Amino acid sequence: MPTSPDLAAHPYATAPGSGAACRDYRVGTVSMTAVSDGYIVMDPGFVGSPTHPTGAFDVLKDEHNRMVMPIGCFLIRGERTVLVDLGYGPHDERNEGRMVGGGLLVQLRRLGLRPADIDVIALSHLHPDHVGWIGDPHAEATFPNAQVFVGAADWAYFVESSEALLPLEPHVRETFTCLADRGRVTLMDGDHAITPSLMRLDAPGHTPGHSIYAVHDGADRAILFGDAMYCADQLTHTDWGALTDVDRSLARRTRERFVRDLETSGGTALGCHFPGLVAGRALLSPEG
Repeated sequence: MPTSPDLAAHPYATAPGSGAACRDYRVGTVSMTAVSDGYIVMDPGFVGSPTHPTGAFDVLKDEHNRMVMPIGCFLIRGERTVLVDLGYGPHDERNEGRMVGGGLLVQLRRLGLRPADIDVIALSHLHPDHVGWIGDPHAEATFPNAQVFVGAADWAYFVESSEALLPLEPHVRETFTCLADRGRVTLMDGDHAITPSLMRLDAPGHTPGHSIYAVHDGADRAILFGDAMYCADQLTHTDWGALTDVDRSLARRTRERFVRDLETSGGTALGCHFPGLVAGRALLSPEG
């Protein structure tokens, strides 16, 4: 399958820090590959604090005065073949070239995988740039053999109600409903073991049922932050939130809780929009 024409038409499609980001990781014996479905051009005030609203932009802007970030998905190969998040899909939001997806299936093919090879889909939350490949415009599931895992509070907010600030596209909602009717959706409350090497950690704030995922093997682990963090700089600036946080105060407490955990227990941190899909680490502060 060729790259989406929407994505291929844009220069950031081949940028290693955003549209073409790809990076391999090992977590003990578990293989994980971070791939980008496309890119987002973030507004200057999208990630920051009330006193420093352009915090992330000031650190991450490029030579063109733009903050361009990947739309990350994570392939985990262990006991089962898992995808964490599904990108934006083959779309160009409002045809403005600011949020463009379409590369995920090409990335999977390059790694020797077909959609039918995916056993598990674990979603951090149900914003459009994380569920884009769940189904086609006719509500046919893209990954026919996968069991889908999602936070129960996100399901209630996005699928069962009409309250979401960023609502699902009709075909996405219908795909989820059809999958649920077939028993292919698992709703999660609290922490939840998905495979022996993948644990869902309850992380509300960005959305009501936001999930963080811990990939672990022995003493090694990587924490996949979804959109609880947009960049590694938030490991030291936990006051920086996102404009799309449903509950900014709760989202900050979630970041602080997981940074403390990383400081004391170790591990790498990686989010869907970390530039280049490069992981970061939280270092214990001197006073800690």
